[in-house]
This record gives sequence, structure tokens and C-alpha cells, in this order.
Amino acid sequence: MTTSEYVAKRDPALRVVFAVFMGVAIAAVGAMMMTIGSSPTVKGASFIWLPAALQLVAGVWLGPLLGGLAGGLGAYAAGIFAYGGWGIVDIIMNPIAGGFANAMLPYFLFKALRVDPTLGVEKPRDVLSGAGRMLLLAVLVLAAGLLNILLNLPMPWGFGLPLVVLFVGAPALLKGLELNRRHFFSAIGIAIFICAVSAFIGAIGATVGGKPFMAAVVDPGIGWFSGDTVSAILGLYLLPLYTQRLRDAGIAE
Repeated sequence: MTTSEYVAKRDPALRVVFAVFMGVAIAAVGAMMMTIGSSPTVKGASFIWLPAALQLVAGVWLGPLLGGLAGGLGAYAAGIFAYGGWGIVDIIMNPIAGGFANAMLPYFLFKALRVDPTLGVEKPRDVLSGAGRMLLLAVLVLAAGLLNILLNLPMPWGFGLPLVVLFVGAPALLKGLELNRRHFFSAIGIAIFICAVSAFIGAIGATVGGKPFMAAVVDPGIGWFSGDTVSAILGLYLLPLYTQRLRDAGIAE
């Protein structure tokens, strides 16, 4: 079927039920993450945010309205259950960051960049393998950048070591993947971008709570971005694994 045929096949009632299910799952996993992985200085800001995976796929599968509600209200409920957080700071960090950035933005960006949620693969394990390799490459480039700080190379030579690692590591780590690389790399870029937006919104929430902006960028911003990005990239594994099944069921496009 084409995308338009799947849209015509969608079952509104079933989509609402699935959105409720996703919201409950996000609330349950999120409450646990907020309990065990919160920032020591910003209450409710979790450095380990596995719901980012569920928020991303909810947005892609259910669209901006149902996906955004599932992602945002699920995160809001998680904060209420974990620490009784329901005020303005919690609204910024959970329904806005979680609903808008983590769930709604993926839908619009997947559409704008024409990324197929199946990522053009027949074997979903290839996506998980690819995501793991991308994370390893990112860690190696980051390590090269940190090593450059220790070596204290002058600019622009300071960019050299990370670039060498990137250009050598990318072909070595990413060859042999049986997937559509344009769709896969676009999806990786979307995951990184939405998590940066989410972390920025979270930092704004921390400033509303009285924290200086630069301090908020460091904590919770950096940890927020790291935890969300890892989880969102892992969420890409769910897309090719379940998209076709949900399309056939009348839930996803």
C-alpha cells in the first residue's frame, strides 16, 4: 500500500486506544527513570530518559496531536507520580519538552525530510546495529575532542584529530549495513536534533525555577541531551520493527 492508502485505512478509535497505551507506558517508565536517574540539582530532570524512545515513535506513528498528547501528558504524569511535580517548571520540562520536542517534532521532520519509518530495511536488527555503531562513532569523535583539549593544539589544528577519527571511523564502522542510508542517517540526525531542542527547553525550565542559564545548560542540559539522545536513537530500532504491523492494524500511516 501507499502512504495515502494507509492513511485511509486508519482506525480512529484504535489510534486513541494506542495513544493511551503509549502515554501510560511513558508515564510508568518515566516515573522510574525520574526516581533512579534524576539530576542532583534539578528535581525531575532525568539524565536517563528511556521514554524518549517511546515519545519519538509515538509522534511518528500517531501524528502530532495524538503523539504529542501521549508524549507530553505521559511525561507530565511521570513527574507527578515520581515527585509530585505539577507546577510551571514541570509543565515546561515535561508536556512541552516531552510533547513538543520529543514527540511532535519527529513527526514533522520525518515528513519534511521524507524519511520512511521502516528506514528501508527488511531486517530490523540492522537498524539497532547501525544505531550502536553511530553511538560508538560519536563517542570516539568526542574522545578525540577531549584528547585535543589535553594536547592543547592551537586552532584550527585543534579540529584535526576529531575530523581524522570521523573520516576514518565512519567508513569502517558503517559499511555492510543493509539499510537505506539516506533514511537511516536522516533519522539519526532527527533524533539528535529533537533531543537538543528538548534539552534546551529543559534548561529554560530550570532557569524559570531560579537557576542561572549557563548553569542550567550544564545541569540539566548536557545530561538531558545525552540521555535523551541515546534513548531516541534506540527508539529508531522500534520503527522498522513495528511500523508495518501498526500500518496493517490501522494505527500508523
